[in-house]
Amino acid sequence: KDALARHELLVADYYMRRGAYLAAANRGKYIVEFYRDSPLVEQALEIMVESYDRLGLSKLKEDTYQVLKLNFPQNTKF
Repeated sequence: KDALARHELLVADYYMRRGAYLAAANRGKYIVEFYRDSPLVEQALEIMVESYDRLGLSKLKEDTYQVLKLNFPQNTKF
């Protein structure tokens, strides 16, 4: 599962670099939904927060940020 989650994360990162923020957010969401026990969930949530920010979706950004902070309080990226 971790290999599959890592692949999804690499694709999400590619989409971020290309400016396809909605596609990147959807890849992050997929990781959270289907690979929730993976250690890569934290990075997936980070991508989702950044994607929603760039899309101007402040409610989704804030909700995702709260999930990130609740589950990974040591996270210092944001």
